Amino acid sequence: MKKWMWPLFFTLSLALTVLFGYGLASAYMDVTSPPRGKILEKTEDKPATLGEAYVALGDSLTRGVGSSKGEGFVSLAGKELKENKMVDRFQNLGVRGARIEDLLTQLEQKEVQRSLKEAKIISITIGGNNLFNSGEILEKYSEETALGIVNTEIPNLEKTFKSIRETNPNAVIVYMGLYNPFKQSPNGDSFDSVIQKWNESARTLGLKYRVQIADTFNLVTDAKRDLSSDIFHPNDATYQEMAESLSLVIEKNIVE
Repeated sequence: MKKWMWPLFFTLSLALTVLFGYGLASAYMDVTSPPRGKILEKTEDKPATLGEAYVALGDSLTRGVGSSKGEGFVSLAGKELKENKMVDRFQNLGVRGARIEDLLTQLEQKEVQRSLKEAKIISITIGGNNLFNSGEILEKYSEETALGIVNTEIPNLEKTFKSIRETNPNAVIVYMGLYNPFKQSPNGDSFDSVIQKWNESARTLGLKYRVQIADTFNLVTDAKRDLSSDIFHPNDATYQEMAESLSLVIEKNIVE
């Protein structure tokens, strides 16, 4: 290399080193101390778009457990609502195995509250896992014990209704009542009366918080015919009937 080129080469090398170092430092600072705009983008709530979504809350029924396609009543009803242009989207926030206390915790999450504020329609399936306890209640069944669970858990169901209604004062809220998955058991008739007591209590709360009740009790009258292979969750046909029951309640209560 000619001698006159050495100063030029040295200058260019120094400039590239400085630029590289600045770029590396900037990238590091962007990660460790991001600009305020980027922090705000992640942490500050954006304005909710009111009344455009159908949001589903609840347990394995909301998740669609038992359906051959993994799509329960939420997907069926949601697609119909979109086709009829009643909502522009639907969101399934159900959690398999959820109990009332789990839903109450979920309702405290900011993202869930945001989704609820954007909802035009909200459906809820909850309480079955509290009452049925994965079928354990049948092992040493007594109607007195079952009714005791009802009396304990209904106040928590009220907290759920109250929380959702306070988050969204205007949405159509629909609670899917409980059905009896144990009709074929020796205590099936007794459990019928317990579940009807639950549903009646839910209906009373519904009047207080403007929560509509969709009937599912009469959709399950024969476990082998109406339930999936686990003899607990609905099958495809029953999920379809649940979607129709939900849609009927929505049509009666929606205000365009």
